[in-house]
Amino acid sequence: MKLRQLQREMQSGLFGAGSAIEAQIADTAPLTKEARLGIYRHAYVARLIDALREYYPVLHQILGDDDFEALGGMFVRAHPSVHRSIRWYGREIADFLRAEPPFAGQPILAEIARFEWTLAQAFDSADAGVLDRAALASIEPAEWADLTFRFHPSVLRLTFEWNTIAVWKALSAEQAPPAPQRSADAVEWLIWRGNLENYFRSLDSVEATALDAALAGRNFAAICDALTLQLPDDEVPLRAASLIATWLDGGLLAALAR
Repeated sequence: MKLRQLQREMQSGLFGAGSAIEAQIADTAPLTKEARLGIYRHAYVARLIDALREYYPVLHQILGDDDFEALGGMFVRAHPSVHRSIRWYGREIADFLRAEPPFAGQPILAEIARFEWTLAQAFDSADAGVLDRAALASIEPAEWADLTFRFHPSVLRLTFEWNTIAVWKALSAEQAPPAPQRSADAVEWLIWRGNLENYFRSLDSVEATALDAALAGRNFAAICDALTLQLPDDEVPLRAASLIATWLDGGLLAALAR
């Protein structure tokens, strides 16, 4: 059997599917070939669950060892790894929690998982230089309408319906968390990395609208148009410019284009 085929059969055997790999395993005392393959099956699942614990520490804390182990086993069976690097294993946990009982009955679990994955994603994102307010000095008034914005690669957006961040912050600080509570309105969040540290903050509806338009590549004029649905026309340009200054101060913008 060629190496590539041998690897495929071994992977299939680890997943518990039909496989010709057992024929390639020595059947000598003290272990049968089934027992030898079982050791690798257990190690494969255990290593992936260990990775999930690393990427989802607060989720692990909420569920406890036994329930997290059960979640990990269910997830590994449903989502065998397809990544060359184990770093990217586990991205689908939030969707899995939202859909699978008994976890689906506690929607905040999915939001906790999505937040933890997004934090890791922001921290591991590509690096880029950032601008400050001085970058605006060269922009002529006539050029503002066509101005577009390129954000630092770590800038990410989330929307939560529960008091997810309050629960996560309390547990991360080893404090008693508040009871899960659904918000009257969904809360918009911004996450980014600066100086090797993650940051996050909530957004009001005006900033969320402007930021989403800018992230989508819309120019300053289009951003202002979007804000006219929420603000009086005479307030829009100043508010939009103020938000851009805030993004510059926060290290969110990597480039301006005009």
